[in-house]
Amino acid sequence: MAFCDFVVRFDPQKDSGETLTKRVLYSVIVKRLQHKKPAVMFVGGDSGEGKSMSCLRLQEILCEMAGVDINQYYKEINVFTPLQYPEKIERLLFDKDLKKVNIICMHEAREVVKAKNWQSFLTQSVGDVNAMSRSVKRLCFMIVSQFIRDISNDIRYTLNYYCIVRRPKGKKARLYINVMWKDDRDLEKPKLRRRKLSGYLILPGGRYKRYVPRYLELSKPNKELIQKFEAADYDAKAGIIKNKLNKLLKEMKDDVGEQSKKIDVMIKWYSENITNLQMIGKKHRGKWKVKPEFREMHELSKEEAQNFETRLNEELTSKGLIDKL
Repeated sequence: MAFCDFVVRFDPQKDSGETLTKRVLYSVIVKRLQHKKPAVMFVGGDSGEGKSMSCLRLQEILCEMAGVDINQYYKEINVFTPLQYPEKIERLLFDKDLKKVNIICMHEAREVVKAKNWQSFLTQSVGDVNAMSRSVKRLCFMIVSQFIRDISNDIRYTLNYYCIVRRPKGKKARLYINVMWKDDRDLEKPKLRRRKLSGYLILPGGRYKRYVPRYLELSKPNKELIQKFEAADYDAKAGIIKNKLNKLLKEMKDDVGEQSKKIDVMIKWYSENITNLQMIGKKHRGKWKVKPEFREMHELSKEEAQNFETRLNEELTSKGLIDKL
């Protein structure tokens, strides 16, 4: 059976790959919303592959298509912690100033809240979006997490698209899109399936050509937008992470007044929760460098921050994690 998820015009002599990507996304997501159907996407991938940046780029493209300035609304359409969700979804659905904005992205937060709580929250939030958006406004809802098992079965059955992001060294991020469907041929044991995104290109002269993209390439978002996004992510999660580490310190039986003990706990926690390393620094010349804000967040002196950075790199190297970041 030949499935058709999109039909777009494409001239190989004039149109770029990025143009084709935008047209496919418009057909797959925007047209779905126009036909009063929500678009629920899971976006997965290993740490450091570019999941959040790819979603930000998707938002940038979709906002451009809707005639909306993402720089004005990036905070409204990105949820960094569960606590932000109720206010943001209410504004997105009911605020007249956000009438044209129809995207919301739930960024991975399983490292800042308990996994069980994260799953329960996602289940409720996706249910809310599906229920409210049917009568209020259709939304493109993106869920970002490393693995599909991070979300419950209830959520999986609401997904329209299952996406994986991979970013080869020195190349653009690649978005692999699969369409989800429900196999109910056995009514006693219905199963969730996926298939490749597929459609047709209308070439010059009106000829139709079947097109099954292996992946869609995504360039990086605007540099200024990235900086704003990362600052908002940091502000939302820094306090939660700091409180979690302080709680660990208080639970220690040793003298927690010693900064060396504090740094021991911090190294252990960050090396076991490497997703959060993206928030406090970045890789530079094969080593992890922390941001200046990191010192303030954990109330460290310059020397203590340098000690933490050196020991963290040693720990990551010994575990074979430094090359994976």
